[in-house]
Amino acid sequence: MKYIATTKEYFDEINGNSYFSSRIEDVENDRVYILPFQYGYGDQSRYEVRQVIKCFNKNVTWNDIEFIKHDDCTELAVKNHGTGSEENYISDLGYYYQD
Repeated sequence: MKYIATTKEYFDEINGNSYFSSRIEDVENDRVYILPFQYGYGDQSRYEVRQVIKCFNKNVTWNDIEFIKHDDCTELAVKNHGTGSEENYISDLGYYYQD
């Protein structure tokens, strides 16, 4: 595996919406990319993870990414999972990175 993507998902029962945040470990380059708390359900997190990776690796395939998904997380856990340092936020692409 070149990338390990861990996603946490929260379902807001009051409003009926799903949210997620993801962390992508780039195994080869020892970096972490963080997708912040955002609306999405089903395979939306997989799509967003792949879009981030394609920003710097145009040849990535689904087989290069191991997806791990944790359902039924609390809102706070999902928000914390998707938080990174402000100085490492790539605003035009919507993710954080960490060396």
